[in-house]
Amino acid sequence: MSGRAAILMYHIVDTPASRREARYCCLPVSFAEQMAWLRDACHPISLDQLLAAQQTRTPLPENAVAVTFDDGFTSTFENAMPELERYAIPATMYIVTNRIGGSNDWMHSRGMPQRTLVDAGQIREMHAAGITIGSHTLNHTRLPEIDMVQMRAEISESKIQLEELLAAPVPYFAYPYGLYTKAVKSMVKEAGYAAACSTRSGFNNLGTDRYLWRRIEVFDTDRLWHFKQKLRFGTNDAGWLLPLKYYGSRLRARIAWHK
Repeated sequence: MSGRAAILMYHIVDTPASRREARYCCLPVSFAEQMAWLRDACHPISLDQLLAAQQTRTPLPENAVAVTFDDGFTSTFENAMPELERYAIPATMYIVTNRIGGSNDWMHSRGMPQRTLVDAGQIREMHAAGITIGSHTLNHTRLPEIDMVQMRAEISESKIQLEELLAAPVPYFAYPYGLYTKAVKSMVKEAGYAAACSTRSGFNNLGTDRYLWRRIEVFDTDRLWHFKQKLRFGTNDAGWLLPLKYYGSRLRARIAWHK
């Protein structure tokens, strides 16, 4: 048993349509390979299991890993769902509520390709298949940059709309762009969410703030060895020198402590 868990963060499970969106993509063949490895080498868990472990102070399984997707791309639904079902891996998808059945205008306006987002029927299908549905606000808004009235609507109304769609609780939230302030975090808690995901990298232990869960982002350039290394060290960065840097820093810290 262990006291920590990694949460993976994906966006688009598809071939990049442009160089600019490439970092947000994971090739379907790579995703399938990663899920197969997770099933064999790790212990896939749901966010519910992580939350329960924190609330009861119960150790997590060794190599516990949760899978999450931001934004709700149709291509992710089409390419990721079969692999999740094949390997019985739980997952969470964060939905931009006012864009259900629409497109990723917040990315398209920044020069990236336009992509469709899941519709209400696909969201219900995921929910019925055991995928947890979470909120990613109404409009994928930069929450610290809007007033309190707008902020409350983005956070609370998105939860209400999803719960009406699913006739089920929506307990989890993800901060768009990873941006939050103390006020944003407090409003997420007040809205009734049980926990929220950030974009900070690292592991989550039993004492990690459940409204700032850390996640490890998967990029289009990640080969399986990059993926394994990210999960081993709890970082977004991966490379041949990472183990040397990691163990070197630990050795320097140990030497400094003994001086």
